[in-house]
Amino acid sequence: MTLNDILKFVFPSRCIMCDEVLPYGNKLSNEYLCDECRKKLEYIRKPTCKKCGAMVGDESDTYCVRCKIDMHDNFISGFGLLRYNDFVKESLHRIKYAKRKEYIYFYGKMIAKMYRERFKKIAPDCFIPVPISKERLRIRNFNQASVLAYTISDELKRYGIDIPVNENIIYRTKNTEVLNKLDNNDRKGELHDAFYVNPSEDIEKVILIDDIYTTGATIDTISGVLKEAGIKDIYFTVITVVDNL
Repeated sequence: MTLNDILKFVFPSRCIMCDEVLPYGNKLSNEYLCDECRKKLEYIRKPTCKKCGAMVGDESDTYCVRCKIDMHDNFISGFGLLRYNDFVKESLHRIKYAKRKEYIYFYGKMIAKMYRERFKKIAPDCFIPVPISKERLRIRNFNQASVLAYTISDELKRYGIDIPVNENIIYRTKNTEVLNKLDNNDRKGELHDAFYVNPSEDIEKVILIDDIYTTGATIDTISGVLKEAGIKDIYFTVITVVDNL
């Protein structure tokens, strides 16, 4: 028995969806998910919105309902791993508020695996994690977007794709309210002047990394600040995208 085996036996992994302890050894069919919860994941599949990557009802729908109503102009497009449902919601909540940072590794590895060809085609100069405020970082001890970005970057190297993470380009200058409690206009107001950019002449194309895409207000606001600083092409990827289906 290796040291890693001993550690897994003493400190067993928990399912990223239900948080129950996973069985050890041959009974464990997945390192991160119990067999029951694996069935509850809804991976995003085509057809999808050409802007935000949300699933749409028909191939003829170029854009989802949300993007038809409020089309963000500052980023080109984005894509996510999972549809947003109650199971994913609870998983993300535990990441942020119960400090289950280890959950992120599964999501990052799956994003890299599912979208490796798209990452290769876009060929960004770097990944940029959406920053959190100093206050939230002090409470949480980690930025979930940063952990996700590094996990994706590390996993892509297994496929021969080298995209570094850059956390020195954009900073959050104020601790905004929890945005999911605000309507779209209030979100935009709350995000005004919330970010500062440290310009870099070497960076022209980036992919923003975050955990969830709801209305796009945060991604679009950051993209606007980055464009003003001279970055031309901006994409995003997330764990989950809220859709209208």
